[in-house]
Amino acid sequence: MKKKPIILMILSSLMLSGCWDQNLLKDVQLVYTAGYDQTDNGEVKATTLAPPIDQTDQVNEITVTGHTMRDSMLEMDLLIAEFADFSKLQTILLGNDLVTQEIYSFLDELYRNPQYNLHARVAVTDRPANELLSQQIETQKDKSEYFKGLLESSELTSVTPYVSLQDACTIMFNPERDLYLPYIAYEEKEKRAKLAGIALFHKNRFTGAYLDPEESVIFNMLNNDTGETVRVTRRVHDDRELEVENWLTAEIKHSKTRMKVSKDLKTWEAKVEMEIVITEYGQNKITKEKEADLTKRLKEILTEDIMHVMAKLQSSQSDAFGLANRVAAFNDERWDPDSWDETYKALQIHAEIELKVMGTGIID
Repeated sequence: MKKKPIILMILSSLMLSGCWDQNLLKDVQLVYTAGYDQTDNGEVKATTLAPPIDQTDQVNEITVTGHTMRDSMLEMDLLIAEFADFSKLQTILLGNDLVTQEIYSFLDELYRNPQYNLHARVAVTDRPANELLSQQIETQKDKSEYFKGLLESSELTSVTPYVSLQDACTIMFNPERDLYLPYIAYEEKEKRAKLAGIALFHKNRFTGAYLDPEESVIFNMLNNDTGETVRVTRRVHDDRELEVENWLTAEIKHSKTRMKVSKDLKTWEAKVEMEIVITEYGQNKITKEKEADLTKRLKEILTEDIMHVMAKLQSSQSDAFGLANRVAAFNDERWDPDSWDETYKALQIHAEIELKVMGTGIID
């Protein structure tokens, strides 16, 4: 009787499949960061950063050129002893020379390639990606993970949205919405990269316009896509002797934005509900009367900021909020994709804020 379980176990083990598609770490070189540029003759230049094997090694940086994205990967495999593995890819950087072209074909190849990690973050650089990745980054020996951390920290503070390879391609597949990506610059003096804001696209091409960090926070709030912390610092006075007393810092604890385009396609309206806590104010003590004055002033300032961001998107012809989707869905009889660019550019902008102060955070 005892032999039967043993026989069944042996027969069962024979039916188990082996790991036929395994990639051993000793046979691959993991790529954490990849940058892509377009050369003067239209070829693809790829630069990759692989993590060091141990703390005494330097980051492995390789630059190759190919006719296509996949061809550049083949060229890379010809230069290294291992196989270039992009399954753990964390960050994809697109150089400023590449994004002025139609980027759909570049990202679509990465999107459809099963070797790439669809959750890798995508960002635009203010210079060729190869140049940025080759720069010295002060206090950062391991550059291979640096750019991922840079993007993560800006997402937590709502300066940039999280945009993965899958997110970017999903937006590009939608002809009625424009792409937007984090924008990274390099500070020569500090020898460090910096999140400069959000790059704006139209028809999958970088418009050359971008939102700075303050504008980007407003954009994410309007897009109902904020991180753990949403903080704004604004000048609320002009007549205080101490400069610090002219400023106020508030954290937006809750916000909700509703956007619509009027039936006659003449007006673009944004209504924002906002709950804030005043966390820093130079004059410290806030009375009920002063709180009312500050609320009124901050409401005026933030309304202007919202309208400014809306106008900046409009002037750069970037429909990053997907207004065309709303018109096509709810105003089909007036929807005309051929004339939408002109319609969008002519929309009158209106913003309205309902602001509530939940606390001052100041010791009275």
